[in-house]
Amino acid sequence: MPLLPTTKTQPKPDLADLTVLVYGQTKIGKCLGGDTEIVNPLNGRIQTIRSLVEDSRGSVLTMKEAGRIESVTPDAFIANAPAQLYRLKTQTGRVIEATANHPFLTRAGWKELSALTTADRVAVVTEYPLLSCSGDTDDDLIKIMAYLIADGSLGGGSSPVFTKNDPLVRMDFESAVEAKGDECVEFTNDRGSIHVRVRGKRGNRNNVICHLREVGLSGVCSAGKVIPDFVFGLKRSKQALFLNRLFTCDGSVEAQGKISYSSTSIRMVRQVQHLLSRFGIVCLIRDKYLTGALYGAELVICAKNDLLRFIDEIGFTGEKAVKAAALRHSLYNVRAAETQIDRLGPIVFDRVISIEPTSVSEVYDLTVAGSHNFIANDFVVHNSTLCSHADSALFLATEPGLNALDVYQVPIQSWEDLRKACAEIVEGNHPFKTVILDTIDNAYKFCTEYILAKFKVEHESDLCYGKGYALVNNEFQRVLTKLAFLPYGLFLISHAKEIEVDSRTGKYMRVVPTLPDKARKIVLGMADMVLFCDLEAVSGDKGEQNMRRVIRTKPSLYYEAGDRTGRLPETLNLDFGKFKDAYNAATVAAPTAKAVETSRPVQTAAKQ
Repeated sequence: MPLLPTTKTQPKPDLADLTVLVYGQTKIGKCLGGDTEIVNPLNGRIQTIRSLVEDSRGSVLTMKEAGRIESVTPDAFIANAPAQLYRLKTQTGRVIEATANHPFLTRAGWKELSALTTADRVAVVTEYPLLSCSGDTDDDLIKIMAYLIADGSLGGGSSPVFTKNDPLVRMDFESAVEAKGDECVEFTNDRGSIHVRVRGKRGNRNNVICHLREVGLSGVCSAGKVIPDFVFGLKRSKQALFLNRLFTCDGSVEAQGKISYSSTSIRMVRQVQHLLSRFGIVCLIRDKYLTGALYGAELVICAKNDLLRFIDEIGFTGEKAVKAAALRHSLYNVRAAETQIDRLGPIVFDRVISIEPTSVSEVYDLTVAGSHNFIANDFVVHNSTLCSHADSALFLATEPGLNALDVYQVPIQSWEDLRKACAEIVEGNHPFKTVILDTIDNAYKFCTEYILAKFKVEHESDLCYGKGYALVNNEFQRVLTKLAFLPYGLFLISHAKEIEVDSRTGKYMRVVPTLPDKARKIVLGMADMVLFCDLEAVSGDKGEQNMRRVIRTKPSLYYEAGDRTGRLPETLNLDFGKFKDAYNAATVAAPTAKAVETSRPVQTAAKQ
């Protein structure tokens, strides 16, 4: 049978037929805004993801099988370059800022933020059963803090003032102040309202002011009030006491079947919502407007079971306690308002209300092994990567970072492991269409270790006349070539580094894959595409500078890239779906060998 062909080889029509090298900075991933709040499961306190990453230590909560919420220590704490953030808001009023490609859990599985619509529901945690909260602050101080946050004046430099006409509530406040060594003095303001001022006894220091300063509340105006950090670390009974006094002042009870809480401090309303979730109580937040301007928020509890749980476990003091008891009795005869909340164990699938761009800011992420997710701002969020969306993908994972991905993977810890995996892939008894070797750098390292161990030497140069280097490169090329000729797509993942290039016209910096030079030449020789994942500055509608994540596909003086198929535009959004659509939609161009000759960059494609 003749070996010479009688017809031309047709261009490869499918991505599953190509060999693609993908490389970029390790910190181009799916990320969250720095102010995103993380619950520390060891003490219940709140920490921003920014501070968690800066400390590079700590624990977070993750959701495992059957919706179990457990504590876990992240494998990696990642601070990323500035990126465009989007604000996602849900029906219950929860918000989070994330990059467009950050995945969220929905009823239909994991979806990136950019793919979410108002028809989607995302998972939020509404019950925290296993937090190790052990804070034991005395009851009197908790009462004072709650009362002054709700109905007090915390003016800087002056004594705190409390306003409440309910005699039982006022008596409770004064008793707590007395217990802290201070006293209350009654006075009437210009409008004829009766208030009490807290002061130290007999000219002594004001202990309440000292406590307010310690927790950062002294001098805070109404709109700037927040719940002190120590409250989130209190025992459950102490948190119930704090919420009881807070709702006693700023809350309301309606006989029609509703309990609400209002404040001009929107942040504090969100904090109250989170504290209520510690008790498994689902509530909704609604913005409040005055003459067309946003001036606060209202938290509403209206589902029957949530109302009963609040009354039984938290409740009210004084006159409102009587109203709550009447509501509790009527709930068995009056149907509470319908909330249309989709509950499943400790989580609720919360309908997406809006997604809006906010700012370009530094972003952060965590890598969590096993469960591949963590809880932030009560949302269940996930890690992902570009190639995880390839058709029927199998990852040959040479580094632990893939533990944060919900993908099929084979752990590769040696060259022998890789050869065994390749042998099973060759047999074809599997559903996979794409093989992803992550990273090719580690694969080359394993190959080198394999050859050195086989010939019992410590370095390639220990074998004469360059024989060691040749043996490594030949073995590396043999296995990669075998993979490339299989009827599957082959994606080779690498990281990026900058090198200094000394040319005849001067020196410049160039971004290239982190592969050793000889391995790089082998990979470039067989790659149909070389894709560089990068950040690109773009101008917004108002002239502001934003950053977007892109894939660069054409040769440049300043980075290595190429597209032998000729199908791709010079830049694409860093999104596998858009990459696939662009490849499939493009007119088949005649392949040219020069398209991937990235070692000879085209000056016209250079970019400062």
